[in-house]
Amino acid sequence: MSGAASSFAPRPRRHTTWLVEGIGHLYAVVRVQLMWLLLTALGLVVFGISPATCAAADALRAERRGELTRALPLMWESYRRELIPAGLRMLPLMAVQLLALAMLWQAAAGLGSAPVSMAVLGTRGALAAGWATVSLAAIAVAPRVRRQKLLVTWRLALLMPGVVPLRGLALILLLAAWILLCTTVWPLGAVLGAGLAVDAAVALLGTRISLLLEDLGGHDPASAPSRTTTP
Repeated sequence: MSGAASSFAPRPRRHTTWLVEGIGHLYAVVRVQLMWLLLTALGLVVFGISPATCAAADALRAERRGELTRALPLMWESYRRELIPAGLRMLPLMAVQLLALAMLWQAAAGLGSAPVSMAVLGTRGALAAGWATVSLAAIAVAPRVRRQKLLVTWRLALLMPGVVPLRGLALILLLAAWILLCTTVWPLGAVLGAGLAVDAAVALLGTRISLLLEDLGGHDPASAPSRTTTP
């Protein structure tokens, strides 16, 4: 218990420049990325990617609050807790995401032979992929979303792209640009890839979604989360 508690212990605030703070945060992202790779591999990728992503989001939320001192115990605790629940909630949306990307690939390959139908297919694929991406991000970065009952989590996650459209669009564009950069410069992807992607999702969606759910629960007791756990 002492090891887990120390990973959440608030660090003393220091008066530093934005450059020093940025370097410190980037170092935390690198540590989270390395742990994400390890935990994803530990779950044989398919079963490990969902809890590892939730664990990365929890660690980066703690980092932004100034509470992250050691990434390993915090992420391991979150990984064990989310191993089965996160998989049940996120893997179906990941399957939708993969199917949507396959539609985009098919549309790009057949654009020359049937431009109109392939353009329609590509548009549908892009919309489905973007919507699923933001829904997955909502589950990962907002503990209050992922800790609901299964159907409630899916309903909330599927609604979030429409509730925060500008932030969702910004996240999609940032992730698309980041993926393109990481595929071009693969060492960058190995060191920062998923960590920086999750960090962007935390920055854009984490606090906003939590505040929306708190406001919803405060105005309508019937819509309050079924569990008492708060983010």
